[in-house]
Formats: sequence, C-alpha cells, structure tokens
Amino acid sequence: MVRIFRISSRSARKVAVCAAAAAIALGAASPANAAASNRLVNGSKLKPGHCITDGPSSRKAKFCVGNYYNIYMTYKSLTCTVYAANGHLSGPSAYVQVAKNGDVKFYQYSGGRLLWHSKTTQFKGADLVIGSSRPGDQAKLGVDQPGKAFFIIKDCPFHD
Repeated sequence: MVRIFRISSRSARKVAVCAAAAAIALGAASPANAAASNRLVNGSKLKPGHCITDGPSSRKAKFCVGNYYNIYMTYKSLTCTVYAANGHLSGPSAYVQVAKNGDVKFYQYSGGRLLWHSKTTQFKGADLVIGSSRPGDQAKLGVDQPGKAFFIIKDCPFHD
C-alpha cells in the first residue's frame, strides 16, 4: 500500500525529506550502483549464510538470509527480524529473490512454499537494497527502481 501525502502539510514534508535521505543513503537512482554490495539485483538469489551490506564498519547495515528459515537485518551488532519461520521447516535451502515486478520474496526452497513477501508489486525491474541513515540510527531495507522510484520495505531503529 502506498500513501500519497500533500507536501503542504508538515508531516508530508518530513516524510518526503526522510524518503529522499534514505534514497541517497541507499545509493538509489544510480545505474552505476547495479553491482554494489548493498544490492540484490532483480532476479538474483540471496541464499542462507549470505548478506548484502552497506556502510562503514562502525555502523554497517546488513540484510541476511539465516540458516534457520529466517531473514534479518543487523546494524551496529544489533539484530532486527524481518521474518522468522514458526517451528522447524525442512527442505534443501531457503532464498530471497526479487521478482520482475519488484516484489521481494522469501521461499522455503526452489519450487517450495512462499514464506514471506514484501507486497511491493509496482516496481518493475527493481533491486533490493540495504543501507543506514543518520540521524536516527536506522537500518533501511527497500526496493530501488533505478532512476524511477524507491520504496522502503522495513525500517529497523537501533539504539545502543
């Protein structure tokens, strides 16, 4: 679901500024970043034990596929769960993939059950990106349709 705000309101200006800052922090709208380590390129798979990362080592943001059918973000050594399976699941291995329409999908295994998805279906050819923003110390997960649109899927505020 996408909300449309009038820029004349104070809250809309704040949302617009935060969205713009997040897009800049995540390297949005730059085709040159297509191979950056903070991106999962549309159609590619992210498998268990693998992450996409962004930022300096002191405040590195990561999005990872766990070994126990979970996906999560880390920032400053703290963890925020995006999805965790209930109980024990069996199968070869889970993975995250961005569909052609920009929907980020987490599958139990190839051809297996869809465990979670972002419901971001209006972003044809979008990549999954991870980054962090300051002030506010937040890790941000989003889809980026280079040069066209950026949408935040998940914010994880972290405080030491």
